[in-house]
Amino acid sequence: MNLDIIEAANSTLKFVLSTFPVILVASLVTSQLIERGLMEKFSERIKPFLKRLNLNEVTVSSVAVCFVSATAAYSILSQALREKVIDDREVIAASFINSFPSMLTHFYRFFIPFVIPVLGWVGFIYAALRLIVAVVKSLIGFAIARMWNVREKNEIKQDIKVESFSILKIVKNTLPVMVVTYFFVQLTLQSGIFSFSLSFLPFDPAVLSVAAIQLINQKASIVLCKSLLENDALSVKWAVIALMLGNVVTFSTSYIKHSLPLHASLFGRLGVKIVMLNGIASLVLDAILILGVILFL
Repeated sequence: MNLDIIEAANSTLKFVLSTFPVILVASLVTSQLIERGLMEKFSERIKPFLKRLNLNEVTVSSVAVCFVSATAAYSILSQALREKVIDDREVIAASFINSFPSMLTHFYRFFIPFVIPVLGWVGFIYAALRLIVAVVKSLIGFAIARMWNVREKNEIKQDIKVESFSILKIVKNTLPVMVVTYFFVQLTLQSGIFSFSLSFLPFDPAVLSVAAIQLINQKASIVLCKSLLENDALSVKWAVIALMLGNVVTFSTSYIKHSLPLHASLFGRLGVKIVMLNGIASLVLDAILILGVILFL
């Protein structure tokens, strides 16, 4: 087993430098919003949703912030959970509801400027399918919120009282877990534990190649798919299947590599549970959509 500790350390450093500042800034900005009473004003406008879902104002605010930054949205939930403004169930429900705004962010940052221009209609169909998965997961979140609605309305906290954030406290509680978890994941990936063969699947080699390349680089798989389409090695139908299959193939490593370190650092063991539940939901929905494309497209 050949483990490159320096490479794992470099990857960890890049991840922390790109992610932790966002967490820090989001936490400090959120603290200021609370101190200035802006969050209470915002919550007044979404009262109808709160009455229906019985979610805390902070949770709903997190969903709104997720349209801009998913990391910032989860930072809000993390701080509110530590201050006992919300509970574990509300965080899990919010993580599902956040699927749509989070995907929408990815949509205008990746799909619109890259995928659709490169792949045309194939890219548009693929993007639409990814958006459908996100919408369904958000609806699942709403359903979970209703199912776990165990508090009476008069028990909902109407006033959000969260203490100002301490930079030292944020660094102490978040940074070590993030570094250790991400570094361990990098070494685990190098060991080959998560590598597996796709040869058992009854698909054309061209389909498997597009799916497999997503394990290495998503943009590379998009370019490869375009090349295969231009050379008639893939039809529109099987190109879409290849991209969706690639999403299924990469979901485990992407969730473990990116989502787990972030959620574990913010929520501890609850973060692991959030990643597992969202990952399973995404996998099942992707599989259903792939089957639907095979049968009806």
